[in-house]
Amino acid sequence: MSAQAWFLAALVAASAAALLMLAQWGWSSWSTRRWLAERTSGRLQPSQETTVLGGARVDLGPLETFLLRANITWSRRRLTILALLIVGTLVLVGISRGPVVLLVTLFFVVTAVAIAWRVRFQKQRQIIHEELAGIIDGVLRNIEAGRSLEHSLITAFDEASPVFRPLVFRLRNGVESGREYTGLFEDFSRLYRVPALIMVAIALRTSSRFGSSIRPVLQQVASSLRSQQELRQEFLAATAETRFTAATFALLPPGLAAYMVLMNDDYADLLLNTSTGHNLLIAAGVLQVLGMVVIWRMIQGVGRG
Repeated sequence: MSAQAWFLAALVAASAAALLMLAQWGWSSWSTRRWLAERTSGRLQPSQETTVLGGARVDLGPLETFLLRANITWSRRRLTILALLIVGTLVLVGISRGPVVLLVTLFFVVTAVAIAWRVRFQKQRQIIHEELAGIIDGVLRNIEAGRSLEHSLITAFDEASPVFRPLVFRLRNGVESGREYTGLFEDFSRLYRVPALIMVAIALRTSSRFGSSIRPVLQQVASSLRSQQELRQEFLAATAETRFTAATFALLPPGLAAYMVLMNDDYADLLLNTSTGHNLLIAAGVLQVLGMVVIWRMIQGVGRG
């Protein structure tokens, strides 16, 4: 590259850094004012909750739901800074390398983010499946010790993994305020796609409505959950090779393409700077997406509750 090109690239990078700092300052000022306004209005008005049949239900926004499912505890400010950095990097790649490289980079970034989120989400679901039967046993032990059902639920879930903390927090508030709390288990089951929690909610609602003993129902639920967990583990062990092969087939072609472009400059120039190379990239991208969709459909039921 000539000195003029290096100077232009440095000027673009400096301008992007200045815009990023300005956007960060503006976002920080706006978020601070919004936080103060919300705190002020919250003191003047009572807190609002979504009530269904007199019960305690909480609605989360799409961003909060997306982060909570993957156990991402980043603040909005940190997420905004990360998004601005990614956008700034993509803009620099587009200016310096062209739209084709920009699309390829965007594909890799989106794929990496989706895979990372999916792995964290599945880890949360696995923890819930593994601990739910033991939590129900803890509820039964607390009931046999003379505690009420509500306090037994709070104690058992409070001693579980941090993944249950949102449920424990809302469950405690619902019990202390005397509201119907069984709907919280349904919300939590939909959040992490765990149908087993629906069984717990039905058992609690049946006991409270008809006055029957909760212990036989919870014992049956715990036994059923253990049977499901054993079948799930056997199924995962039997399909481990298939799932590994599917992941390899999905990730190996993009990885090999990136390696070849980075290690061979002539190949990269031919692929990125000619119309034939652009057509090959488009065809490869379409086939890769179709292949990933087919593989995903083939293993869609693996590891689910």
